[in-house]
Amino acid sequence: MKYRADLINKQIFAEGNIQVSPQEVIHLNLQPPSLFKPSFEQKVINNGYRIFLSGYADKIFKKERAHHTFINLQRAIVSLRGNPRPTFGGYLKKGTTDTRTLASNYHHIFYNIINGQILVFNIVVKDNIRLQRDKLEKIGLYKVKKIGASRWETKKINLVTTPYAAVNGQSNNLNKAIWLMGAHLEFEFGENTIHEYTLFHNPSVGGPGDTWESIQDKFGITTDVSKKLSDILVKTQENKHQTQWVVHSQGGLIFAEAVRYHLNGNSSWAITGGFNGIFRKDKGESLNMHSVAFHGNANNNLRSSVLFKRAGVDVIATKANDYDMVNTIIGLNTINPWRVIGSVVYSNHAMGGTVQQSPHSLMHDNFDAWDQQMRHGPGKGRNTLQKGFNVIDQAGRGGIKYINNFLK
Repeated sequence: MKYRADLINKQIFAEGNIQVSPQEVIHLNLQPPSLFKPSFEQKVINNGYRIFLSGYADKIFKKERAHHTFINLQRAIVSLRGNPRPTFGGYLKKGTTDTRTLASNYHHIFYNIINGQILVFNIVVKDNIRLQRDKLEKIGLYKVKKIGASRWETKKINLVTTPYAAVNGQSNNLNKAIWLMGAHLEFEFGENTIHEYTLFHNPSVGGPGDTWESIQDKFGITTDVSKKLSDILVKTQENKHQTQWVVHSQGGLIFAEAVRYHLNGNSSWAITGGFNGIFRKDKGESLNMHSVAFHGNANNNLRSSVLFKRAGVDVIATKANDYDMVNTIIGLNTINPWRVIGSVVYSNHAMGGTVQQSPHSLMHDNFDAWDQQMRHGPGKGRNTLQKGFNVIDQAGRGGIKYINNFLK
């Protein structure tokens, strides 16, 4: 089957919820489509439409084997052989002639009908099922090793042994956290530098639950995830293992609270344990094997800088899109009203946009790089309000600015 991989990639990215990095999606779809064969069929059935899986869909299909929903997924795909345009549970994508979605009990199946054949190019687990799976994940350390272009393999570990480490943010399951934090580390230290890293995984318990965790850490009510990171920071320090961290979004709150918890002698109350380390004898030394870069962080930079100085944590950089609401509004990291307004204007992209267009998910080198994604990248692009805002923004100044070593 012949197909335009670039068009398929755009459709996958536009739907969001990708389970591997954008680069791996592109790599997988360079492979020729594979013929779909369900596990319950002993031989290839030639009745009806022939069904193929794109490289990316095939990877997701194989991942689903580990779940009880796999049989239902296979049966839903098989149903397309005899009825590729179902009236119940089937939808035609707006603006297309034969790009369709089939909703099964547990999945959304995206496919094209091409010359009498079906190409399944994306399989997305429904939100309620994904949330159930995410809630089963545990806080922990994972050693992540690069095995190809933006592809990673992992194993559970107990100690940080790599020179680089990361803490992921809110609403990231393990699959997403692995590639997303790999991308953040590569942005900070260089693609050719990062061959392996340690992920401290902050599992998701759903949007409201993750937000409640963030609120607790922000007000010094130390969560279990921050307590466990604090313990890991101390153990890594005791092993005299120098570690450079990149923390993203909620990960910034977790890291800052982990340091505060340590300075307070493992107390969740700021007034105990020497009042955030004011009277500690090891001032500037207790965590000095650690350094950290903040990307789109939700913690307040000025507040955190005091803690890091007392603990001896070196701040490599703080980086954020000017219109990242997590950094500007939740983190309270600006007094510039234009940045606050812009963060509200672009909040839909930060909370529910595609990875490429989000001002929060990934880092961009400069305003032009992000602007190109907003103009031509996968996703909804700018709405009418955002276009008007952008005209004024372009005329007034450059948009995105990074402030390196802001906390020093």
